[in-house]
Amino acid sequence: MMDFLSNVWVKRTVAVFNIMYVGIVVMLTYATFLYTLEINESSEKAFYAIYIVARIVFMLLMLFSRDQVVTGISSLVLLTSVFCLLLFNMGNWLLIIPPFIVGLVVFFACGLGDTTKVVMGTIFLLMYVLGVVAYIVMNMLMTGNSTETLIDINLEPGTEVYDLYKSSAEKINVMTNYENTVSPNGKYRFYIADVQNSFKGSVNIYVVPYGEDKDLKFFKLRQKGIKKTISSQGKRGYVPDVGWLDDTHIFYRLVDGGEEHVSEVNDAIMPDKQYLGFLGLS
Repeated sequence: MMDFLSNVWVKRTVAVFNIMYVGIVVMLTYATFLYTLEINESSEKAFYAIYIVARIVFMLLMLFSRDQVVTGISSLVLLTSVFCLLLFNMGNWLLIIPPFIVGLVVFFACGLGDTTKVVMGTIFLLMYVLGVVAYIVMNMLMTGNSTETLIDINLEPGTEVYDLYKSSAEKINVMTNYENTVSPNGKYRFYIADVQNSFKGSVNIYVVPYGEDKDLKFFKLRQKGIKKTISSQGKRGYVPDVGWLDDTHIFYRLVDGGEEHVSEVNDAIMPDKQYLGFLGLS
């Protein structure tokens, strides 16, 4: 058995097999660049359990084949991909930390020369530190002290936003359910957001593509970077009346007894996709 495990071709085969894990992380990174990843509530534990177990298994396999050049290159690709994963999913540490640990441990354990490790280690250190600083600065410049919170039945108890809308729970449930938010043709979806800023704040209504979302077993990929502002004049604490009249027209009323507005929604007026939304651009 020891002779089999020490065979160089076995290690080379394992090293090539490990590329599959790197490929999965790269695809996940690319997917979260184009889409917003939403783990299905009923599948959260299963998804993260598989995600973490896969990290442990592949880290052990990479350590087994650490002397192979392919494994060293895999660690470099992995750390580069995780850096992008960090920028696209800032705050989702359960998604970021497992592949980061794999990349970091394998990088230090692999057979790359000391000079290569020093040079690449310095590059990665600067990339992560400066990249995160640049991310924070860009978001501060683009969004200032403005914070948007999605208004739906999953508002977190104990927060300021929850306290503002807890008396409207029944209305929120009606306004934000699937049947009301998705257009009759299934092409668009609207959502309502509470905006906190240095002024009075507001309640905004946005329309986003819906038919372009992808539903997978454990998670959904929501199209992002395409968002049409229908209204930004709502008053904080009040949930507007909003709904679809037909496939391309949405109505809304910002206050009780207020004027009813109608906006047209079609491909011609929807904005182009904003690929740098993760930097606070919209």
